[in-house]
Amino acid sequence: MARLNRTCAVFLFLGFLAGLWLPQAASAREVHLIMALDISGSMKHTDPLRLLPKAANIMVGLLNDKDHLGIITFEDVAKTRLAAGPLTPAQKRRGFQELAHLQPKGLYTDIYQALVDALKASKPAGDAQRAVLLISDGQMDIDPLKGNSKVFVERVHQQIIPAYKKAGIPIYTVAFTPESDQALLKTLADETGGRFLLIPAAQDLHQAFLKFYEALKGPQLAPLVGNHFLIDPEVQEAILVVTRSQQGKAILLEDPKGRKLTPASEGTRWFSSPTFDMVTLPKPEPGNWTVSGHKDGEGKIILMTDLKLECPHLPQEAGADECLAVGALLQDKDQPVVTPEVLSQTSFTAELKAEGGKPVQLPMGPPPPDQKEFWPASARVARFPAFGAPGMWQLRIRALGKTFQRERNIFIKVIPPWYQAQPVSRDGVNEVEFHPGPGREAAQLSGWLNICAADRGVSSKFVQPPPGKGFSLALPPDLCGKCLVSAQLTGTTASGRPLFLQTLPVKVDFSGGAAASGIGPKSATAATSAKKAGSIVHRSRKWLWGVVGLSVIVVVLLGGAVYWFRPWKWLRKPGSTALSEADLEKMTPEQLTLWLRNRVETLEKEKAELLVNLATLREERDQLAAAKEELEAKLGQPSRDYQEKSKVIKDLEKRLEEAEREAKSVQEEYMALYARSQQEKQVIKKG
Repeated sequence: MARLNRTCAVFLFLGFLAGLWLPQAASAREVHLIMALDISGSMKHTDPLRLLPKAANIMVGLLNDKDHLGIITFEDVAKTRLAAGPLTPAQKRRGFQELAHLQPKGLYTDIYQALVDALKASKPAGDAQRAVLLISDGQMDIDPLKGNSKVFVERVHQQIIPAYKKAGIPIYTVAFTPESDQALLKTLADETGGRFLLIPAAQDLHQAFLKFYEALKGPQLAPLVGNHFLIDPEVQEAILVVTRSQQGKAILLEDPKGRKLTPASEGTRWFSSPTFDMVTLPKPEPGNWTVSGHKDGEGKIILMTDLKLECPHLPQEAGADECLAVGALLQDKDQPVVTPEVLSQTSFTAELKAEGGKPVQLPMGPPPPDQKEFWPASARVARFPAFGAPGMWQLRIRALGKTFQRERNIFIKVIPPWYQAQPVSRDGVNEVEFHPGPGREAAQLSGWLNICAADRGVSSKFVQPPPGKGFSLALPPDLCGKCLVSAQLTGTTASGRPLFLQTLPVKVDFSGGAAASGIGPKSATAATSAKKAGSIVHRSRKWLWGVVGLSVIVVVLLGGAVYWFRPWKWLRKPGSTALSEADLEKMTPEQLTLWLRNRVETLEKEKAELLVNLATLREERDQLAAAKEELEAKLGQPSRDYQEKSKVIKDLEKRLEEAEREAKSVQEEYMALYARSQQEKQVIKKG
């Protein structure tokens, strides 16, 4: 017993030290959210089942009492339905009531006024993350009595977006139906640091609220694998949100003891919509749960628990040339779990994918020796290849134990790379310059610049660029033909996050006598006019004499080795590099070294040729993508004209319907009056 007590004390002490030393982790924080919902008359046609207010119930139900929430609706005018305030039980009830009473009306869509009112309602709230969620099925359509719609669109660009950026408030936008103003809504999200989603049909609106909740709060999840999810004793509450496989048919739940749960079951809070179910399970039974009647892959199990999966050093934004380093560790009541028995029986995995792309999954293990200073001893880490392209990426990290399972989904906005490479030629010297992007400063940056040529393999140079400054690589004067130049650098960001950069290879072609880049249409003349970024690392030509002398020594040594060992007795014919195990066993160590060196050189040349071909294919891909965008832009203009004319026609049809209803009402009143007059006439005659 005494030995057990000492062991527990040691673990507690180590946990305390690790807690003091633990890096800043990505975790849920308080949110100050304003929801701006479109209720213009067109919603009668695009959302006949009124699924938008039902989907908005997800956000009201999932946010907690430490968060703030406000609701604004807009059509001809903008109106505050729920004043922003702490989401107490009373505030939740008012939010649910207001959403239940929303009805589409109005002829116009005043997005401008909704943004103005949402900004006013987003008052500073301590350390809470302020955000605005705006959903619209149409375009900016202002009442003509107020002014021209195009003028108000310009005001959004010139006034509203700068105001949100200054306040640090991201706008999350949803273009509901393809006819909505996707360009404006996407610009609102991109410029303010939010996120844009296109939801083509009303039945999928609840997915937007789920994704934005994850982006804002970073909740703890239990993986839903097929029809099952695991609940452990540390879970105080679980909220299940899943899409129905059949519209109008509720899902079914079965607890670990085989009991069936339905909306009528006691001890659960069940919110049902025609397209989804949200079920709250207070103090759920530990064990394996089963859910049926849902769409595969469209469900979240949100947990309220003390046992959490934390992910330190994760950025909200990353450069396209970053090799993202991800870490994960378990915490129980804010203390890291360091027990070897638990960690050894827990599988950590990380999965990264772009929107619409295929996921890349990696196992996570203990930090490598050269990275231990960045991570706690109990952390598990992995490193992905460079992103390669800007856009929104999703990172999923899982910790699967024998009795518990945890999952985190993190959304990362990938922006242009840290360094842009550009080949230049000046004064007869060919160079590749690397220029940092605005505000990009990395500490303790160092690494290798690589030249990959088909005729000479790969050569490298070690560099240590100063923070925020550019650098260059002078190419050998005898280099001709095509080659690839890239950089592999390591360092840290200003926040202390480990940084691994791998720039996209730049294709340089000297066959015509001047450097030409294979990434884009810039010519050598345009390249020489590029601005220098900071101090440049120049290469002296004196190294040539050293290389020549070293080459002579190597040739003499290799000649002596060839004469002494006579490798032609065991080397294969030209073009054949395969050796049997018996041949390898007969070789002396010196002979084996020579054979391996020959193989390495051959493989390096093959690698160089493949990289050159890869760069050519990437160039062709970029050209095809540019042609596609140009064609889509040309095709999109008639579509926009058609949409605007269709909207005018719809407005005229609505006004015609109203006029017909008024005419019908007048006609009915006239007929009633005529009937009464005839009755009175008959009475008079009888009298």
